[in-house]
Amino acid sequence: MGLGDFFKKSFGKQECALCGSECGVMHRTKLKDGNFACNICVRECSKYVRLSELTTDEVKGHIEYMRRQEKLYQKCFKDAKRDTYPSAFNKQAISFADDLGMFEIMDRDTSKNKVNHELFRYDQVLGYEAYVEKEKPMEAGKPEEFKESGVKIRLVGVLDHIEHDPVKAKMGLKAHPYIKREIKVTFHTKESDVDYTANAVAHFNRIFGVNDDQKGLFSFGMSTKEKRDLMGAVAGVKTAMDAVKAAKDGEISEEKAKEVEKNLNAMSDAATGGLAVYTRRADEAEAQID
Repeated sequence: MGLGDFFKKSFGKQECALCGSECGVMHRTKLKDGNFACNICVRECSKYVRLSELTTDEVKGHIEYMRRQEKLYQKCFKDAKRDTYPSAFNKQAISFADDLGMFEIMDRDTSKNKVNHELFRYDQVLGYEAYVEKEKPMEAGKPEEFKESGVKIRLVGVLDHIEHDPVKAKMGLKAHPYIKREIKVTFHTKESDVDYTANAVAHFNRIFGVNDDQKGLFSFGMSTKEKRDLMGAVAGVKTAMDAVKAAKDGEISEEKAKEVEKNLNAMSDAATGGLAVYTRRADEAEAQID
């Protein structure tokens, strides 16, 4: 490639590989296979995906995925009951819809530049934690200054190979098809702000049953985990008995089939620490747009 061709390729106008429009150097993103995506098409992509790591076909697939997510948002999530932290936010927030088993990452900075909402399933979350970042002082001897705080979320990626990990597979987790890196959700940029990071982490804890094995100081009954495990064990016995009866009789009634499904759900709830409840809710929501 000559010098002229190099400058033309690098700084001249190029055709968007997705929509065919012409895009200048300041209005495009280079893809993994050397093609370009114009800023209009980039607006349809997730903020948390690096397009430079995707080929043209992969970006097309990602845009279709985001369009489907937007349909899900408009039909199910938008008007669902939600818990949002922080409820009034200047930077970012996490909005939980337990009835759908999904959450949205809301972002003031990108809300005008992105077409599709950032929607995720609970069972795509591999880990989460609160974080605080501080800046080193300009002058020696002075304390570090607050920069920001929020929640870091790691989703299950396709490279995590959860199908080969018995622990993760047992948890009932599902891989996100495109996001590979940790997501940092910034709640606060001022130390004087009311801290909502603990609220968001506590909500995640409830989803994943982190404290379900604990009981109140004066509580003498079973913990949430003990109740769930007991229901799962009883359901397992009932399911086995129903299977034997069905094999003997050669058929199963509709009423009995519903009871078996209920028992199987109880077994899944016990095996996944309660996460399977949210998986079923997310599956039901997605079925509405399929």
